[in-house]
Amino acid sequence: MDKRISRKFFNDRAEHWDETVRNNDPQKLRSMADRLIIKNDDRVLDVGTGTGVFIPHIAEKLNGGGKIISMDYAINMLYRANAKFPQNGSLRYICAEIETLHMNSDVFDVATCYSTFPHFHDKPKALDNLRHLLRSNGILYICHTAGRETINDIHRNIPDFQDHLIPDNESMTQLLKDAGFTDIFIEDDSESYLVKARNGA
Repeated sequence: MDKRISRKFFNDRAEHWDETVRNNDPQKLRSMADRLIIKNDDRVLDVGTGTGVFIPHIAEKLNGGGKIISMDYAINMLYRANAKFPQNGSLRYICAEIETLHMNSDVFDVATCYSTFPHFHDKPKALDNLRHLLRSNGILYICHTAGRETINDIHRNIPDFQDHLIPDNESMTQLLKDAGFTDIFIEDDSESYLVKARNGA
């Protein structure tokens, strides 16, 4: 899918996104966040933050410490996120694509990709850049509050999103290994999908 079409899709729907998308259940989000290991002094990159639904759950784990950099390639999504959770000393927004985000290497302790991985237009390049951005032994989390097949079925029924899919476990593992990640863990059931991988550099 042309990334310009994808960006327009999300920008056009940003204003009403929270009311129309079904994967924003606060209890499910909290339950997913509880499964992530985030220390209170960590620097966290929230990739594809959308309207910021995962931000308060990351912030709760940081407990007043650390920093969150929330990024998305759809500027209207970031406007909505900032309206709910204003940028401050510990929270910053960046409009960028993860495939081409340029920052110093070894910047983040944790990267979270909540409900966004299928929309990466170049998944190998995105994962390679994420590994570059993470510190040695930094952790990448790819997560959804629905199972892989549920997510893929939803996307297959959206015009122009049919190829926005989560790979099968074997393919996902290989993508992560090729990017330099180790200690790969994948858990997929009807209620959630979680990948944890370590920067092996």
